This record gives sequence, structure tokens and C-alpha cells, in this order.
Amino acid sequence: MHITTAKAEIERLAAAGSDISLTTEGPQPYAKVRGIEAPSPPWDRTTYDILIAIPIAYDLGTGLDGFYVALPYSFNKGEHNRVNGQTVTLGGHQWRAVSWHYPDGKEFRIGTDNIESHIVHCRGFFLARGAINARI
Repeated sequence: MHITTAKAEIERLAAAGSDISLTTEGPQPYAKVRGIEAPSPPWDRTTYDILIAIPIAYDLGTGLDGFYVALPYSFNKGEHNRVNGQTVTLGGHQWRAVSWHYPDGKEFRIGTDNIESHIVHCRGFFLARGAINARI
């Protein structure tokens, strides 16, 4: 696995007090972030765990995009229309992909953005900001 940059970023965030770890499923590395705050309601609880897929080519400049939310979850006593991607199982838990992308012209930029800034972007999903949020 050639993700030295991601590993160093995750170790730095963990040392600074973030509840984050590097985990893998097969060849796919993920940053597992625990305790992302969410307003309740409309969410069914006040914190969520997320997974951020780390591209194998992250060290070569491939950026981050989207994330996975731990299942089960509830939004307005139902489902959020952006939690609509594939489901993966990691560590005995299921996670579903969230379609939460950067706005056009504001994509993830290596050298400016990093895992920490992407976590801020992912938090925006729960707070309905940071990207175009097409809620039902």
C-alpha cells in the first residue's frame, strides 16, 4: 500500500486528538473518523462515524471525494436522498456511500486540501452546507 502521505496525515490528526484511524478492507484503505457531529433532529443521533476511501494513488495526486456513513441511520425518520451509493462491510459493520461531492470549480486540490479539510467538507453534509445539498 503506497499511501504514505495519507498515513502521515492520519497519524498527525490522531496525535492532535482527532478520533481517526487508518483501516483497510482488502486492498482499499480508509480513514475511519468517529464522532462527526450532527443536529438531532433531523438526524436520529448527535454523532456519526464515517469512512473516507483513500485512493491508492493519493500520494500521486488523486484527490478525495465523498464518504461512507455507518448504518443504520435515520434522517427525518427516513433516508437522506444522498445516502444512495454502494454498501461496504468493514470490521463487521455496514457503511453506505454518500453522494457528497465538491462543487464544480472547487474540487479537492492536492497541496491545498488534505484529509483534515475533507473531513470538514464531510461534516458539511450533516450540517447542510459545504456543497449543493439537494435534500428531499
